Amino acid sequence: MLAEDSFKIISVAGAHSGVGKTTLCSILLENIKGFGGIKFTKTSLYTSVVDDAKILSEDGKDTAIFLRSGAEKVVWIQSPGGDELEDALNIALAKMTGLKGVVIEGNSPLDFLSPNLAIFIIGENGEIKPTASKVCKKADIILINSEIQVENLSFLTPILQKDTKVFWIDLINKKGEIDKFLSYVRQYIE
Repeated sequence: MLAEDSFKIISVAGAHSGVGKTTLCSILLENIKGFGGIKFTKTSLYTSVVDDAKILSEDGKDTAIFLRSGAEKVVWIQSPGGDELEDALNIALAKMTGLKGVVIEGNSPLDFLSPNLAIFIIGENGEIKPTASKVCKKADIILINSEIQVENLSFLTPILQKDTKVFWIDLINKKGEIDKFLSYVRQYIE
């Protein structure tokens, strides 16, 4: 059991690689102060928990984006998943003590977390990789990453839960319902 009561957890998962998880995490970390960031990367053989600032701040790393976006602390978990990931999450969360909360990027951590807020990002075409199909059903928010506002949301019908809120944001150009989305997120963390 993860020690989640001491601070707020926001989970950011996505329909597939490249859908905008890191960009959304950076938007959250820029706009919500007092939060740390945990980046999960799936590996095939080993588990590691990295909090070395020199490694995390290397150009080109998602963890560097977290740091530049204002994360108080950043931890990078690499793991194939399973029990090893649960142990790594416990270690990473313990490193976040003293913070208001943490933004966790990655689908697999949702196997072990009950976040205060679960966000699932999907593109306008509705494509979801098979391993992400169970994760999307845990979402409190579905964020459609699209350059244009999608009017026909019928592609969401199979994954929408009763109370799931839907927002449209163009994550690349930072347009759309960003202010509305951030106001909604703040309700969960304040």
